[in-house]
Amino acid sequence: MRSYRCVSTCRALCVFGLLVATILPLSVLSAEEKYTVDIVRKEAQKITIAVVGFPPLRVGSKTEDLGTQAGAILTDDLKSAGIFDVIDPSFLSVEATQVEFGQEKGLLPALNSLKVQAVVVGKLSPRDGELVLEGQLFEVTKGEMLSGKRYVGDPRTLRTMVHRLADEVVFRLTGEKGIASSRIAYVSSVNGAKEIYVMDYDAYNPLLITGNHSINLSPRWSPDGKKIAYTSYRDRNPDLFVIDLETGRRQKISSNPGLNVAPAWSPDGTWLVFSMSSGTGTNLFLIRPDGTGLRQLTQGPHIDISPSFAPNGRQIVFSSDRGGTPQIYLMDIEGTNIRRLTFGVGDYSVSPRWSPRGDKIAFVGRPHGSFDIFLINPDGTGLVQLTSNSRNNEEPSWSADGRHILFTSTRNGRRHLYIMKADGSTQRQLTKNGGEDYLADWSP
Repeated sequence: MRSYRCVSTCRALCVFGLLVATILPLSVLSAEEKYTVDIVRKEAQKITIAVVGFPPLRVGSKTEDLGTQAGAILTDDLKSAGIFDVIDPSFLSVEATQVEFGQEKGLLPALNSLKVQAVVVGKLSPRDGELVLEGQLFEVTKGEMLSGKRYVGDPRTLRTMVHRLADEVVFRLTGEKGIASSRIAYVSSVNGAKEIYVMDYDAYNPLLITGNHSINLSPRWSPDGKKIAYTSYRDRNPDLFVIDLETGRRQKISSNPGLNVAPAWSPDGTWLVFSMSSGTGTNLFLIRPDGTGLRQLTQGPHIDISPSFAPNGRQIVFSSDRGGTPQIYLMDIEGTNIRRLTFGVGDYSVSPRWSPRGDKIAFVGRPHGSFDIFLINPDGTGLVQLTSNSRNNEEPSWSADGRHILFTSTRNGRRHLYIMKADGSTQRQLTKNGGEDYLADWSP
């Protein structure tokens, strides 16, 4: 599906209501493969960084300034990462866009005096109808280049190329994967249907995935980001599907009469856990992505829903009304050792999602009439409320770095997607179209 190449590296919790109602690897231009800046790894302190270069560039008859656009995208990506303090270009002693490759050495002393720790120099240039993006990352104090990258692609893939550069900056300065190249799968209400879309993490480039004019729910990314599992009423029954995004192949893997809903992938991608109608209840089952190996995990007349694997693959967190009201429970992968996790968060706790780091579980609670997002440790301690006084906030989904949470909120009247840091700060609206967007999942 990619058209560029790199030359250098319903609500989830409302499923209870639903149940009741029915770039190739890039070669590094610099040699510092293992270099890490000393100031990183301090979680409480942001890395001060500058973005320079990206002189204006217009290709062909278009009046759009691609250079300025690339610089703005990179700046937004670094700010969104939550670990950078991007310095305002007006504080620099020179015009930022006039800094070219090789001139950064003269800029380093001034940046050092401003306590800037790293600087990215960027440049766009046309080549045979394509666009070349180059970026170099420097550690300011020592004046050493940490990374150099070159990306080549169609001008329409500019955002994708810049996202790749932003992730390279994050990786070189922290040793962790960035989120700028990640994507979001979500449900959007369109002309009475509920269709699944995929978009960039910053809400650009939405792409329709289903388009069957039916009800499609609960998209979930595979660990390799190549497939999405989801539930669809396309054939007049809530069946479980898996779509391969690279080939477009769609496979129905569970079509038991009744519910086949709320899938979640195991960390190694070899299993899906989902809820299926079974006798008088709705229980959790394991199934292979090709529809084989069905295995029942829970039994009983209750409703077990919204499962999520622990990063180690050995435990599953889920929501169940087995105690009378929906609450959060944990169990081992074999369906054994079931124990309740939530107490004292009102009469409704649902939609648990295990963090990629394994240390927290996000979930939705209803302590005072409205729904809000909470965090809790896997041992039941450390309860923290992240949202409040903003109508209903539901359906949390973690970013792959564990630093951000995607969620649905009705704070502006309609259901739309929002993003916040994992501590509940910096809450901002992501989607702003005329419909409703919800039930989102953040890709690896």
